[in-house]
Amino acid sequence: MTRTIAIILICGAILWICVSQLNHYLAPAHLSLFAGGLLVTFPSLRLDFRIGWWSALLIGLLIDSSTSVAFGFHGLLFVATHIGVFKLRGRFPREETSFGIFIALAANLALFVVISASLIHRSPTPFGMVPRLLVDLFASELAVLLLAGWFFALQERALELGGISLRREQRGLR
Repeated sequence: MTRTIAIILICGAILWICVSQLNHYLAPAHLSLFAGGLLVTFPSLRLDFRIGWWSALLIGLLIDSSTSVAFGFHGLLFVATHIGVFKLRGRFPREETSFGIFIALAANLALFVVISASLIHRSPTPFGMVPRLLVDLFASELAVLLLAGWFFALQERALELGGISLRREQRGLR
């Protein structure tokens, strides 16, 4: 269990570093990407509840450590998203990459809206931020769409290299 969480956390850190670097290069264009939904989706769809819960919390805390929000803000939202996706996953083909991409887009949209609504009061002109937020949302969803297949494969392969078989885990054959 600990090894699985560590592997998911390392993969999440890799994605977060890549997105942060992209944001650095996009800053002169006043554009910002958010890929939080992508960080939560794979563990929520493919792993045990407790492993996904801890992964979501730790990845959220990792993001909190580099942002100017209350510590635990992203962690709490990521755990809530994990719980929501986990509760619904039994009704869908959760092993399909295309479905994972759809869930990642929906989770990213939900997280983006909740985070934006929670923090928009910090702006001197909250309603003036709406057009920029819409552009950022569109760019973020496009980034999630383009990165999701790669990120799911990265996590699956990393778990495989770490000696964790998702097929055995999902069938309960530990």
